[in-house]
Amino acid sequence: MTALLAVAYQGGYILSNDDSTSTSVNEITNETEQRNSLDEIHPLASTCLSHGELTRHDHMYLTIQIEEQFVTISENVGVNSDVCNESGANMHVVHTHSSDGKLHLEMQTEEDVELGVFFDIWGQHFDETGIFDYRVNSTHELVMYNRDANGTLEEIDSFDNYILQNNQDIIISYRERA
Repeated sequence: MTALLAVAYQGGYILSNDDSTSTSVNEITNETEQRNSLDEIHPLASTCLSHGELTRHDHMYLTIQIEEQFVTISENVGVNSDVCNESGANMHVVHTHSSDGKLHLEMQTEEDVELGVFFDIWGQHFDETGIFDYRVNSTHELVMYNRDANGTLEEIDSFDNYILQNNQDIIISYRERA
């Protein structure tokens, strides 16, 4: 049995088997358009900033599982992108620095930021209808949880509208219906 590893990158994610060959999502689906979580990009997804003069700097973890395979969100999603690439303004409000699933939410205001903003920045589809190219249907469901400090899972049904807060542990799973 060949093991698959899903690795994310700024424009998508890569499925890689253990012999180091890989295929991008665009090659699999023959799509070339960038997919986003919302029909319209959230305005915060186009906001650029630096580490200076922040009123908010929160961290949360995001775990994504597609049918028992974990998706790794790569380092620097939302850093030095096509939109945010100027000195002093090279980061989106939600971004990564490492590939461990840790999201950085940095703001110069105190407004709420939805999880969908990160998916807009990443250029990936995510809402109640599905994630990436995977859609909810009669055989598959999309579930989302927040794990609290005691390890208890709370099911979340707001998906892309879920408000990000410090120290969250968010888990998204696309799986076969039970």
